[in-house]
Amino acid sequence: MNSNGPTIVSCSPAHSEIICLLGKQDLIIGKTTYCDFPKDLLKEKPTVGSWIKLNYESIEKLKPDLIITNNIVQEKIALKLKDSGFNVYHSDPLTLNQIYEDILETGKIINAKKEAEELVKKIKADLDEIKKNNQKTSYKPKVYIEEWHDPPTISGNWIPEIVEIAGGDYSLIQSGKRSIPINIDKLFEYNPEKIIISWCGFGERVDTIQVLNRSGWDLLNAIKTKNIAVIDDSLLNRPGPRIVEGAKKLQAFFFSKLPV
Repeated sequence: MNSNGPTIVSCSPAHSEIICLLGKQDLIIGKTTYCDFPKDLLKEKPTVGSWIKLNYESIEKLKPDLIITNNIVQEKIALKLKDSGFNVYHSDPLTLNQIYEDILETGKIINAKKEAEELVKKIKADLDEIKKNNQKTSYKPKVYIEEWHDPPTISGNWIPEIVEIAGGDYSLIQSGKRSIPINIDKLFEYNPEKIIISWCGFGERVDTIQVLNRSGWDLLNAIKTKNIAVIDDSLLNRPGPRIVEGAKKLQAFFFSKLPV
C-alpha cells in the first residue's frame, strides 16, 4: 500500500464510480465488465470477470491490497476471497442512509475522507432540490418499478425513498426491503398509473412491448394509457452517486402526463 491509498480490484460498479468521483481512480488496478462508468477513466483497467463470475487467477496476478464487493449477490464471492487470504471490503446498502455511510466508509479506506463527505453532502442537496419540485402539485402517481422480468420483480431497497423524493406513490413495498417477485393480486389491487422498467444489467436495452403485451396486464391503468418508460438500471439499482440522475428521470416521467 502506498501513501495514496490501497491498490484495489473493484468487483462493484457502484464503488468503481465512487472511487473515480473521489479522484482516486489510479488506485483501481482491476474491475468487472459491469464497471462501466466513468468510461474514460475505467476503459483501460484490466477486467477480472463479470458480476458473479470472477477469474481468481487474474486477481491473484494483480496482487491487490483490497478487493471491494457489493450486494447480497456477491456475498459468497466475498467470503471465498477472504478465505483465499485477500483483504475484502463488502457492503450491502438497502437504504439511502446506508448508501451515504458506504460512501463515507469508502472515503476513509482510500484516504479521501473529506472528498467523500463533500460528495455525500452534494447528493443530499441535489435530492432535496428534486424533492422541492414536488411542492408544485399535490398529484402523486401510483408507481411500479420492475427490477427483473422473470418473474416480474418489484424494485425494493432504497427505491421507495427515491420514488417519494421524485414525487410518486410507491406503497407496494417498504424502503429497506429487498426486491421481491411482485404479488400479482396486490399489483392489480394497487393499479399503478406509471410503470418503469429498470431490469438489472439491461441498461436501456428493453422494448416496452414485452411488458405491454403481458397476458392480463392490459387491465392496469399504466398499460391502458401506455404510461411506461425504461430507465437505465445503473441510475436506480446501483447504490452510488448517479441515483440523483435516476431521481430526476423518474420525476420527469411522473409529471410528463398529468391526469386529466
